[in-house]
Amino acid sequence: MREILAHMGLMTDKQVGCSDAVREITSFHVTMAYWDDDNLTDPKVQAFLKVRPDGVGFNMIARVCTFLEYTRPMDSRDGASEQPDWYTGADWTLDWAQGKDLEKDTRYARHLEYIRWVSKRQGMTGITVQYNFTAGVRNSTIEAVWEDRFTKLGVHNAKTRDVIRWQAICKTLELSDVILWQFHVATHKSPEWALQALSNDISNATTQRFKLYRKFMGPMSGLQLSI
Repeated sequence: MREILAHMGLMTDKQVGCSDAVREITSFHVTMAYWDDDNLTDPKVQAFLKVRPDGVGFNMIARVCTFLEYTRPMDSRDGASEQPDWYTGADWTLDWAQGKDLEKDTRYARHLEYIRWVSKRQGMTGITVQYNFTAGVRNSTIEAVWEDRFTKLGVHNAKTRDVIRWQAICKTLELSDVILWQFHVATHKSPEWALQALSNDISNATTQRFKLYRKFMGPMSGLQLSI
């Protein structure tokens, strides 16, 4: 969050301006009645500052800050999902993708609101938005939603949008395959081996297109299992 504020010119320096940021954040939460004056703790401020969305995009000319989130929930086909504990709105009647989008929006809503608030305090104008890209673990996507969010991000070429969505789905399948394979290893052979190898396998799958690999050399390297 400090880096976002500094990039937008709302915080002069991430380290020197730390105390100023703490005061601003505290003032914001008290003004908005999110925190009580007698219930202010440093961990609350630090938790607010440590938020890390999957990506952040900036349009410095139009002064737009965009939070980007990619999520891979269970894509249930059973209709409305169960209302989560954190949701306090109307009756929960959303499908799996809408429910996850609302959860993500709720997680970062206060941070986007704070950016608008501190911009106004410093005499600047700015827009903050959030776009979520949700693909189920079985690689279900709501195409119209992806198309709309790509367009709002300035990706107007239909073929480009299709390629991005296709690549995202392919990568989701690759990572699912990695996790399922290590689950099989943990179930049939060695949980310790699977736990050690999982992060390396994920890293290799993530960096494969760049021909960069991390190798884990353990006692069961090269193990062949029949499924």
